[in-house]
Amino acid sequence: MMNDSTETTATADSTPTMTTKQKIVNSWPVDDDTLARAVLTFCIDSADALLFATIKGAGSAVTALRLIADEKGGTINHNKLDEAFAKGTARWGRKVNARGMSSFHHGLERWRERLHQLPSHSKEELRDLFTVNASQWIIGPTSPYWPHQLDDLSIRKDWASPLCLWGIGDPAALTSCAKPLAVVGSRGADDYGRYVAKTIAKKAAEQGHLVVSGGAFGIDAAAHWGALDAMSAIGEKESGRTVAVFAGGLNHIGPERNRSLFDRIKANGGALISELCPDTIPEARRFLLRNRIIAALASTVVVAQARSRSGALNTANWAAELGREVYAAPGNINIPGNTGCNRLIRDHRAAILTSVNSIDEICHEGHAPKAIRSDEEALPNDDDETTENQTTATTPAPNASISSEESNHDSGHQAHQQSDDSAAKRTNIAVQVPLPSDTKTSQSAQRNSTTANGTAWDSKSQPSVPETEFTASQQEVLTAIRRCRRQGNAATHEAILEMLNTSRSTVKNQTEAQKLTDASARQRKPWAIGRLESELGEMELLGMVRLEAGTVCIVTRNRKNSTIANQPPHHRS
Repeated sequence: MMNDSTETTATADSTPTMTTKQKIVNSWPVDDDTLARAVLTFCIDSADALLFATIKGAGSAVTALRLIADEKGGTINHNKLDEAFAKGTARWGRKVNARGMSSFHHGLERWRERLHQLPSHSKEELRDLFTVNASQWIIGPTSPYWPHQLDDLSIRKDWASPLCLWGIGDPAALTSCAKPLAVVGSRGADDYGRYVAKTIAKKAAEQGHLVVSGGAFGIDAAAHWGALDAMSAIGEKESGRTVAVFAGGLNHIGPERNRSLFDRIKANGGALISELCPDTIPEARRFLLRNRIIAALASTVVVAQARSRSGALNTANWAAELGREVYAAPGNINIPGNTGCNRLIRDHRAAILTSVNSIDEICHEGHAPKAIRSDEEALPNDDDETTENQTTATTPAPNASISSEESNHDSGHQAHQQSDDSAAKRTNIAVQVPLPSDTKTSQSAQRNSTTANGTAWDSKSQPSVPETEFTASQQEVLTAIRRCRRQGNAATHEAILEMLNTSRSTVKNQTEAQKLTDASARQRKPWAIGRLESELGEMELLGMVRLEAGTVCIVTRNRKNSTIANQPPHHRS
């Protein structure tokens, strides 16, 4: 007989079995908007500024998905998509130019190709697919458990916020603390680094604060264990939770040696989360994007110990640029493992951590965890039938109608702040949403088609797309990408960053150097990964570059004014 006090039990073949409590948590309904966001996440390779802008302009993820899925909509649909992208880009504080619009059209093709790869278009089957048969939950910006500090990624930075979050454990952990603490550092930490991480995490959790980290070896694991030790010491009602953020889908959480840690996190009111679909492989480049989520979730980031090239420095850079407080633990200057922290302090990019036992200066006032549910409080009963007012997840299906919210609204704070009464009064209108057809309609065929009122396609009807000049920073990034190509290297984010910083003192290509004025060259700042990610995000939005399988490609214009991408050497035929 299964014991509800334990998180999982093992069958004869060591397959984890969910307890009643976990099943109830994971059966929390996936509404229309959240399911649409899950489907759209399936369409993209990683954080996608183009899709984020499209959703913002369309007014909701459901509307954006319906427009993207409708390949047979002809000119009217084409214009609506262009308008949504242009409007969303404007709401993001940018102007879309011709390159940006062309990049959007290229992205649209990729998204539609991915939609064709879905194994089913039944909303029930998709719900089972994306929740892995109710073993994982999904939340979006309309959920009461959505951590709205993630919205800072698109408000304070030119990078897309996660469309939704997958999780295992208790989603209420994400909102249990108004100002969480993130503790990060190197995997290969020594005893000193692990002591700093574990102690400060335990002290924070004892004050009721949420502790966030990445679930890896070394500092991450020490921080999670510290928070769990606090719960063992003072009890579940008073102790803060811990959340681990992963770079891949939750079907690939690791490392495997930390499995007992992950089970403890789930069993003690914490959560394991990811912005990616369950089967997404945790590739190296995705760890850098994962770090932005850790930084955005936190109010304060502590780097407990880091080498000179540690990924924790990437998290610190994201945190600083998002306006979070950053602290670094100083270490012995003769030990390479302390170099990263010591440099953060030297360069005034982090305040010095003076104590691990007194956290008053780095954390807000202590409190009991907020909104932590009891086992079944506010959760649907497995025996209850779906009520008439309960929202049902939808997705485009052939020759079938779905309910969608017709009024346009920004997903985020406005959706979260809607009252229950207003939500109950929404009008559900049945609409036909076709799936992507197997035979793709060519762009030329669309342009030769006529609109509903008989007006032929006219390129002048497209949104205004003025050309823009490259800024000094954009030109510097483009030069670094070209240098990677000349040396036969793939232009990954890491390779571009290394090229930017290793070539700052000497510019070998004088022709390219002359494109920058002497004044701008003197004012150039050292490149950090956060700054590069931000610059690339804006350049992708403007259609200057695009991401192909983890490699950044420069978008150029051929004689016929169509868009082509400079592929890395190993992709060229």
